[in-house]
Amino acid sequence: MPLYALGLLGMTRRMQHYAETSWQPYLIVAEAGAVVILFGIVATIAQLVVSIRTRERRRDSTGDPWNGRTLEWSTPSPPPHYNFAIMPIVDSRDAFWAMKQRGAAGPASASAPAPAPAPQKFAPIQVPSNSPNGFVTAFFAVITGFALIWHIWWMAILGLVCAAVTLFAFGWIERIDHTISGEELESSERARSRKTDFA
Repeated sequence: MPLYALGLLGMTRRMQHYAETSWQPYLIVAEAGAVVILFGIVATIAQLVVSIRTRERRRDSTGDPWNGRTLEWSTPSPPPHYNFAIMPIVDSRDAFWAMKQRGAAGPASASAPAPAPAPQKFAPIQVPSNSPNGFVTAFFAVITGFALIWHIWWMAILGLVCAAVTLFAFGWIERIDHTISGEELESSERARSRKTDFA
């Protein structure tokens, strides 16, 4: 913020020196802020290095290392592509917490392991297939935005045309989803239960 104030006071960018002594306090505050940001960057790098070096010891497969209250913590880590084998019943604000209190939570929690699940029949689930459509369209949108900023009209038109072609091409794909069978779900859930059972 001090640099914004200095800009309003008339200070230009990339100055080698300045003769206006009233700018000095603003620049000292800005320098202190830059040092704080530097410490934050160093702390982030240290955190990444420690996390990567000790990742096997810190790996979590429960999905609930902090004994969470809401449903996003009820899936294992990493979550399966179908999220929930059986749709959870939400009857309170913190549904997963209520399930854990009743002893009906799905995956085992680090602080409250769930009981072994009773055998149950899984219904097939229809899930969307993976698609590069969003990534490809975003790529051409970035090209178009860059070209519009710099008034490169041929590139802007090319980016728009390519984005439109991408949308139309993926729009004609008929198979946009697939079904996970009940047997596959049962096998996946049994493997997950074995992996997260700490009791």
